[in-house]
Amino acid sequence: MPIHLPPTSRRAFLQSLAFGGAALTVPGARAALALRDEPGGYVALLADCHIDASPDKVVRQHFNLSANLRAVVDDILAQPKPPAAVAVLGDLALKDGQSGDYSQFLSLLKPIRERGIPVHLTLGNHDDRDHFRQAIDRHDDVAAGHCASVVDAAGLRLAMLDTLDHVNDVPGVVGEGQLAWLSKTLDAAPNVPTLVLMHHHPSPTPEPPKGALQDTAALMDVIRPRKQVKALLFGHTHVWQRSEVDGVHCVNLPAVAYHFETPQPLGWCRLEPRRDGSAATIELNCTGGERTRDGERVELTWRGA
Repeated sequence: MPIHLPPTSRRAFLQSLAFGGAALTVPGARAALALRDEPGGYVALLADCHIDASPDKVVRQHFNLSANLRAVVDDILAQPKPPAAVAVLGDLALKDGQSGDYSQFLSLLKPIRERGIPVHLTLGNHDDRDHFRQAIDRHDDVAAGHCASVVDAAGLRLAMLDTLDHVNDVPGVVGEGQLAWLSKTLDAAPNVPTLVLMHHHPSPTPEPPKGALQDTAALMDVIRPRKQVKALLFGHTHVWQRSEVDGVHCVNLPAVAYHFETPQPLGWCRLEPRRDGSAATIELNCTGGERTRDGERVELTWRGA
């Protein structure tokens, strides 16, 4: 359920909106917004915020969830140049997507939107579509619905997929409808560098483990022959790591909220494409957890068209 939160100032909102964006909607959903691209710049990438209604909620003995997201927001806003957009890849809520969780999440994102930066969201397995839609309706008159959509930012196309299957159940699914939409959408712009964003991690094996994307093979059948797709970005595992499959970069974003038993960095990533369209640099920005890799930069060389 990609959701697009426009900047809160009317002037910034009008400057950022464009019409005619590609979107897949299901019955009862409203059309998604599309945002006008500006050349240059970067995208700030977040995953696994796991916000609870209480701003004082602590999990795993010492991770204050709201404080961790606030630290990421502050770090993004402290950059010399703001991002062209912020993308949050699911698990916005702590466990099962209660309405209060989303109210708190939206309040923590407010400074970003007040700065005039659009925010694009997907949901994860700890989210609830209906509760989040209700929270958005209380806060903003924006387009919300169960859909997949494309937005342009920093010279890239971001194809955002909904992989939430059942609330508080770990497996993820893209599904035939989104796969057909993705094929059509990619074919409409074969020469534009495109990133596919979703919550669940692709399966590393033909038989997907329970927690992975269950239809990984079908997704890769769509992506593999379409050379404009340069990278697949996701969260879910709370692990910062990168790999490559058939020339497609697979980037597992660090969590914002907490890590599991093995110490991992917490924070966000800055993805900045080259102006010549040949590659992008992704940089890890640590705001918590294991910080020895803070500032780590990796060049992602795009596969040829």
